[in-house]
Formats: sequence, structure tokens, C-alpha cells
Amino acid sequence: MLSVASVKSASGAANYFAKDDYYTAEHASEATAWGGEGAAALGLSGEVTKEDFEKILNGEMPDGEKVGQVQNRQSGVDLTFSMPKSASVMAYVAGDARVLAAHMNAVRATMGWVEKTFAEGRTYEHSRHGDAVRTGNLVYAMFQHDTSRALDPQGHIHVLVANMTKMANGAWQALHNGQLWKNNTTIGAAYHAQFRAELAKIGYETSITGKHGQFEINGVPKAVIEAFSQRRTEIAAKAAELGITNPKAIDRITTNTRDAKLNVEDRDALRAEWRDRATALGFDGKALVDAARDRAGLDRPDTRLGTMERVGAVIETIRETLGEMFRPGDPLVSRGIERLRLSPVEIRAQHAVASAIRIHAQREAAFEVSAVARTALDLGLKGVTASHIDARVSELIRNEQLIPGKSDRIDDFVTHVTTPEALATERGILAEIERGKGDGRVIVPADVVIDRINAASGDKQLNEGQMAAATMALISRDRIVAVQGVSGAGKSTMLASVARNVEQEGGKVVGLALMKATADRLGAETGIESRTVSSFVHSYARHALAGKGAGYDGARDALAGTTIILDEASMVGSDQMKHLVGIANALGVDRFLMIGDRQQITAVDAGKAFAIAQAGGITLARMDENLRQRTDQLRTVAALTNLGQVREAMAVLGDKVTANPEHVKAAAEHWLGLTPEQRETTAMFSSGRVARAELNVRIQDGLAAEGAIKGEGVAVGVLDKINITREELRYAHSYKPGQVLDIPKAVRDLGLGPGTYDVIGVDDKGRVQVRIGSRVRSFDPQRISPLDKSDAMQLAQREQIRLHEGDKIRWTKNDRDRGLNNNDIARVISADKAGIRVEASDGTIHDLKAGDPMMERISLAYALNMHAAQGITTDTAIAVMSHKESNLSNQRLFNVTVTRVRDDIQLFTDDREKLTQAIERNEGNKTSALETVGELSVDPARGVAGAQPAATSNEPFNPSLPPDLDRAPEKLDGEKGPGGSEQSETGKRDFKNDPSLSAASLRVGVEAPAIELPFPEKDIGLEL
Repeated sequence: MLSVASVKSASGAANYFAKDDYYTAEHASEATAWGGEGAAALGLSGEVTKEDFEKILNGEMPDGEKVGQVQNRQSGVDLTFSMPKSASVMAYVAGDARVLAAHMNAVRATMGWVEKTFAEGRTYEHSRHGDAVRTGNLVYAMFQHDTSRALDPQGHIHVLVANMTKMANGAWQALHNGQLWKNNTTIGAAYHAQFRAELAKIGYETSITGKHGQFEINGVPKAVIEAFSQRRTEIAAKAAELGITNPKAIDRITTNTRDAKLNVEDRDALRAEWRDRATALGFDGKALVDAARDRAGLDRPDTRLGTMERVGAVIETIRETLGEMFRPGDPLVSRGIERLRLSPVEIRAQHAVASAIRIHAQREAAFEVSAVARTALDLGLKGVTASHIDARVSELIRNEQLIPGKSDRIDDFVTHVTTPEALATERGILAEIERGKGDGRVIVPADVVIDRINAASGDKQLNEGQMAAATMALISRDRIVAVQGVSGAGKSTMLASVARNVEQEGGKVVGLALMKATADRLGAETGIESRTVSSFVHSYARHALAGKGAGYDGARDALAGTTIILDEASMVGSDQMKHLVGIANALGVDRFLMIGDRQQITAVDAGKAFAIAQAGGITLARMDENLRQRTDQLRTVAALTNLGQVREAMAVLGDKVTANPEHVKAAAEHWLGLTPEQRETTAMFSSGRVARAELNVRIQDGLAAEGAIKGEGVAVGVLDKINITREELRYAHSYKPGQVLDIPKAVRDLGLGPGTYDVIGVDDKGRVQVRIGSRVRSFDPQRISPLDKSDAMQLAQREQIRLHEGDKIRWTKNDRDRGLNNNDIARVISADKAGIRVEASDGTIHDLKAGDPMMERISLAYALNMHAAQGITTDTAIAVMSHKESNLSNQRLFNVTVTRVRDDIQLFTDDREKLTQAIERNEGNKTSALETVGELSVDPARGVAGAQPAATSNEPFNPSLPPDLDRAPEKLDGEKGPGGSEQSETGKRDFKNDPSLSAASLRVGVEAPAIELPFPEKDIGLEL
């Protein structure tokens, strides 16, 4: 395990690490040594003395020169590498000193890699803020210790990295240590991998037991490990007493309950006491040491046995190599004759890197090189270390199987890579958009379009943005077009008008959305047929790809005269968008209109296709006026969050933001304090799953206490989806006893039919054992094709909830036959052991008997995940966010949260300032392959909070505050349009009665020869 801490005091650190108890000659196991290329350049080697150590931490070099002498100077960073408990037991209790040597070798190798990969300084030649540059050298001292704070055996090495590094020009200056902190989990993974490899050299076998490659030595009994883990037991007991389960909160307990390290006067007596404790448990470790020495071929009296074991190792290597012949083909792994030149560990390294790339590529179009290394090492493949990973990544880049990103660093260091597939996908999307230009159909003639839109909109007067969008959709000659609309811009009103006009011209409209619930909501609000993106792609993609034949002809006929509307387009990944635009062109639809807000939540899977389309020059209309918020305060907050001005938005929210260490509890109590009428119009949003679960339970308990929900309730076992990629399902360690493997359709490669299988465990051959009913099956997950993107399998974990009459629930899976849709809300009418009766969101009543598959697909719905909130509108809301959820505390999620609400929002957080800083740091942007390689500018960095995105020729999106923010905004009456959408009647241009409006004066950026085009077609608007 690796822990990282700042060295706050040079003298304090020197005194602490220089205690006689730590490294005097009497205690040879407590070794010290200088390390690093920087230390070698300074002539520092061998034993670390207190005087030299303190000077270095103070920035004073051996020749007297001083580095970085500024106020509040940091002395350095303490990287503590702690052996697994089983390794400490083998070293100090069983007495195998080889384990200590292996540990030191592992730490040295890891620090060599860290130095090469993460050591940085700053140069101020081109910027007053400084530019990071790799230096490749560190100055550090190593101290090897043997006890925990509870005086258990705990081998660990402190690596004290001094705050200095040598620049390329020979000058010494302060170390820029940000990469050490940022990549602490990667460094930990590298250390665990290296230590496992070093232990294998001396004959020990290990098993992965935790995150980032944490492991234990096989053969050390669990009871022994627990007996020598008093400190861990103490921390766990304190956490249980306080009811704390959050890992970061437990880390705080570790720090707060830490006693000053006890001095040990008699180490021999202490180690004798350790041996006595182990003996009492029936363990001395001698047999395990002997077995390890046998495997390593050392000190063997029977050389013939050693020879036989060496032969066995060769046979195992051959078996492992031949076994690759039966795996599905992997384009990122060598095959054929080339493979014969590789060692087994090199082959495993190739597999590890290939898997790491696919794990990241499912979620992102580009990713950090260091992230590939961490993920590859986390897989725990035998003998694979950081150096193996680096070598393979470099080879893939040379072979153009990985594409290096364009570096924006002054030292040209490449931080990100992408894949040829991601580049091809994004280029393909833009090519299809370009192909569709001028190839669409004018649905309504330009000279009558204004009157037709006004007639279709009825008594709902469209504003400028809505009119521009509707006009573009109806008169453009481009098949594929887009509408960029901020949250609450009145898209439903606009789309309803478009749909009525298409229908009047004999065409049909099909609405698409990512989730069934969203698609149904789109249909209800606009009165059009709607379906999910996946079902549409499934129906038409293969025919579009065929390009001919009966199926192709039938598909073209089915979509003839069709206008497709893709809602919440920002949430659609690149792969799906590639299929959609390809279908639109190949099957000749009249119009493919994608609408959404690129500032809000993006796709779960890789890509940001909607933003790429805009940056690439798609014909675009903008709807920038927010019609949803009905108060000046919320309109201002929404406008500021659209710009990324987080601090300013938080300031405007003022006392609507409540900071409380127990913010989840406080939020639940606030909701419970509302009247029943207020509760009906107040949504509860949470950024994270853990907080959402706690909110649901707290609110349910409160409702039960006040009698708002009735009965004792019935316990229901439900399935909670585990967030795991397709590639991770190919590894046996991903499957844990008690989990459930959900297979909607048969997986022939594994011989598994549809159903839910309980995971029993993994056998000694790496096969996953599962049970369905009374049958036990096993399968090799490596037989899953690495190229399969069908998502045919999903892991879940069993949880238990209690349902009462009156409980609010949501579905976590679709049941199309009964119209029960994922994320739709329902209410429990009755609940008992026989089953439950529920009222669905459409008012239908459903009886679910015990054993009904949908009984497992339920979650409490008093609080919703903010990702599920996109597309929802509510009068008031309570939101919960924590600065500790670094990935979820981002600008996009914050934007969605504050723009769902018409009248009022209360935000509960643990720390207001830290949350503000966390959101400011994280824009929440997805990566783009084209952006990574420098071909396209998609999401230019904002720089300081509130700065405008840089203007570029291919960047049509340029948000700005609504002009009415400079004065008191006009009051919006919030009258709803069709299907409940908001549409204001005040402050709008009168398109119905304005005599100055005519076909000649309407300037819309589309390719229509009869219409004057005074501005670029990629940024459509109205000139009024």
C-alpha cells in the first residue's frame, strides 16, 4: 500500500527519521539510503545522516547553495510504501530476510520509474505562471521501518522526496510535485506490481486482494494476518462505532486516532513475542519459506527435483503460449511468428495494455498515458511491471495502434493518446454531416414558413431562438442539422410546431432519446412517435450498412418522408451518433435534427459527438433564452453556470447554499420539514450514489415515523448495477461471491443462456462459477471476445430495501411488455409477502407477485441521481453535493442541477468553499480524438473562472449572458406550452403580427439559393 503526505517541518522530519531506534547499526533491518538521479548529481549516496538530511529538506545542497528559499516553503513529500501484512509476517515472524531485500528492490525500481515519469520543475521563460517540464531527477532518502504504531510487524519504507530538482540548464530549483499527488494510485499500482514480481523471483505466490494490485502471499492464514493487524482492527472498530463507511472518512479516523510512534527498547524481545503469538495460532512460516526456496531453486539439497521443477516451468510457459491460440483474436496483441519471440511476461504485458486501452476507450475517446499504465497494472497479471507497460505502450505508438495527442506542454511531453478507431468514428460523423449538406428536403417553402410556424404554435408565441430553430428545421436543404439550446429554452413548444408542419406536408416525425422514459416524455410533450436510440439503431443500422437488397429497400420505404428528432443529443456517444447520421444519409430521411445543450451532461460512453458536430460546422440554430426560471435569482444563476462562472453563481445563490458536515442528513430533514403539498413539487437530487441511497433511507424512515407511508413494510431483494466495462468482464477477479450476473440474451461463447446467475466464486483455473436455480455452471471469461460491444452481460450486487404502502419507487430496467421503463417513477399502493401493487407514471396499475423479475428492478425514488435529472423540470429542488466526490463535482453536473428548477433550490454541501473550488477545477468535459490530435477545437479551456471560451473559426458555440442581466429582467409568467413545457408570453417578438417580417427579410443560414445568406450557415439566427 502507498500513502502520500507532505513533510511540514525539515527539523521535525530529520529528528523523527534519525532516531536510533530506526536505523542504528544494531538494527540492520532499519536501513537508510539516498536515492535518485538528483541525489547522485549532488554526490549523496549510502547512509543518510541527520545533518545532511535536514539540510536537504531545508533546500540546502552539499556545496551550500540554497534552493527555493521562499516563505511557507514546502520541505518535501513522504511516500510510504507498506508491505502487505503477509509479507511482514514472512519477513519478521518467519524470518525470511529475502522478503526485505525484495521489498527494497521493489521500492527502488518503483522510484526509478516515478523519477523518470513524474519528476517535474517549472520554467518561467514563456509564462509568469510557469510551465511544467519533465526533469527526470529526484533527490530522496529512504528509511526502512519494521513496526506499525500498534507494534505489530509492519515492514514499510518511507521515501522522503526533497523539494528540489535539476533543470535541463543545470540550475537547481523547487520540485513541482503535483504529478506525485495526482498519480499516487498509479504509483501504488506500480509498487504492488513490482513487489509481486520480486516476491515471485524468490519463490512466493501471491493473490490480488484489493484495489490497485494490493495482494497477500498465498499460504499465510487469514487468522494470522488478522492477529497481526491490531491497528487495522482498531480503525475498523472506531469507524463502526461512528457509523462511518466512506473510505476517505476512514482515512481521517486513521489520522485522528494515530498515537505518536512508540520507541522499541528491545527489538529482539518484540520479535520473539511476535513468534510466540504466531506459534499460538499454529503458524511458524518455516514450511512456507522452504516451499518458496524450492520454487526459486535456491539452497536445494535435491538438485534433481530442482531440474524437474525447471522443466515444469518450461512446460507451463509452453502451455500458456499455446493457450493463446484458443482465445478470441485481439488486434492489440501479437500473434503468429511474432509471438514466438516474446517471453510469457511480455505476452501478458501486451494483454494488460490491450485491456487497459479498451477499458478507457469505452468511456473516453482519449485518455492519459499514466491512466493506461495504472489500469494495466491493476489487472495484476503475473510478472507485469510498469517498465513492461511503458515498453508496450511505446511500441503501440510506433506501430500507430495508439495515436499520440498534440502536446500543449513546453517540453512537448505527450500526456494523452487516442485510438485509430476513435479518430475514424469522429471523422466519420463529420463526413456524414458534410455528405448530408444540400441533400435534404425543404419541408415548408420559405415564403410561407413564418405563417405556418405561427399557425402551428397556436396561442404560444415563439421567441427569436425558437423561431430560428423551427425555421431551420423546416426550410434547410441540409439533411443533418442541430439546435443548441440552453436548459429551459422551450424546445418542446418549438418541436411541437415543427412536428405539426411536417405532418401537414404528409411526412412523419420520429423522436429519439437515450432512455425510454426520456423518449416517452418527448412524445408526450410534442405529440410525436418516440423510441430509444438503441432500438432505432437496432432496427435500421444493418440495412443502412448493406446499401442494397430487400431489407435496404424496405428500410428506405419505412423512413421515406421522415423527420428524426434526437433529444438530449449531448448524452449520445460517438458510436451511436455515427450510426444515427449514417442511417439518416443511407436511408434518405428528410431531416435529422439533433437538439440539446452541449454545456450539460455528456454521454456515459466515449465521445462528445454533439459538441464535435457543432465545432465541425453543422448547420446550427441557437436557443439561448431560458424560459424555465421564474425568479431573477435563478435566471441569473442559470446564465452564470452556462458560462462556467461557478463562484459567481454560488454567490448569487447566497443562503440557498447550506454547509453542514452532515449535509446528507440535513438535506433529508429539510425535505421532511416540508408540507405534503410542498413535497409533491420538490425534487431531491444527489450527485453521488452513496448519498442518494442515504437520502432515500433517511426520508423513508422519516415518512414511516410520521405515518405518511403505512404498514410494517416488506423486505424486497433488489439488484444494483455495478459500474464495470465490457473488458473488465473478461477478467475473473471482477467476479465476487454474492454478485449476480445478468444475461438478457444467450451468450453462446460461454454456453450461458438468458437469466440471472448468482456468482459463487472463481476456481483455481480462473473459471467463474455461477448458479442458476439448482444448476452450477462455470466459464472462462477470457473466451469473451475483446471486440464484442453487444453488452450481453452485466454484473450487479444484491441489496435489500423495504417497501411500504405509499413509497415512491423507480424502475431500474425496462419491461416493454408492461410499459415499465427504466428510471420511470411509480408509487406503491400495497405491499406484503405475496408481492406489491404499484401505480405507474402513466396511471396504470400493476401487480407484481413475489418472484416477478421486475421485483428485483426497483429502487427507492425520493432522491434521484443528478445524471437522471437532465430533461426533468420541477418547481423547487433540494440538491446534495460533496467536494469529496471529485469526479462528480463538476460544472456540467452543477449546471444541470441549478437549471432544473423554476422557483427555488436549496443546495446542501459539506464545505461551501471546497465544493466551489472542486467545481471550478473540473469542467466535466469528455475527450475528443480530433481535439486530442489537434484537428479540431471543441471545448477550449476557460482558464480563469468565468472566462469566455476562445473564439475559433470552427467554434460556433460562444455563450454570453442574456442582455437583460444588465437590467432588471422582465417577469416571466411561466405559462406552460404543449405537454407542460414552459413558454412565456412577455418580452417576445410578435412573429404573428409584425408586418416587417417576410420571406425576404427572414435571414436564415441554410443553403437555399432563393434566400439571401448574410451570415455563416453554421451559426443560424434571425436578423430582426
